Amino acid sequence: MRLTGDCGAVESIPLRLMIVAVVVSLSILPAAGALDTFRNRDLVRRVALELDEMMAVAQVMAIQGPGNARTLTFDLRGDGSLQFDRLTIGDSAGGPNMSSAVLRFTNGAVLSRSALEPTVWLRSGSGEALTVDTPFFRLRLESILDKSVLYIVAEAG
Repeated sequence: MRLTGDCGAVESIPLRLMIVAVVVSLSILPAAGALDTFRNRDLVRRVALELDEMMAVAQVMAIQGPGNARTLTFDLRGDGSLQFDRLTIGDSAGGPNMSSAVLRFTNGAVLSRSALEPTVWLRSGSGEALTVDTPFFRLRLESILDKSVLYIVAEAG
């Protein structure tokens, strides 16, 4: 923006400022949408890593045998529009998710991981699935042998 000695240059400043303001205001919505998408992708990536870690720890505990205990800390909070709804770990004997952790998001999307090599039975202390409704929690896993069946008991706190 070069100002010359005439009055026309001074009169064009408000017009130029208005054009800059319009361009900036038109750029805000796409930038905000891109930031929200980035935050949602970051949450999905972190959740996938934490579920993978849970399954890996459960499998190592199953290989090591009964008497093992581990405590994991989970932070599944998100900053974008995608939010944690609930996490269901394991199932009752013979249930379809007895070796899985299923996380549901508030928009209905589901992310699941399974412990299949070796197969590990995950359950709560009562023998059913453990459901966690808070995005920040500690999970205690303990391997137990009962009547020649090894399972991992999950308790949230």
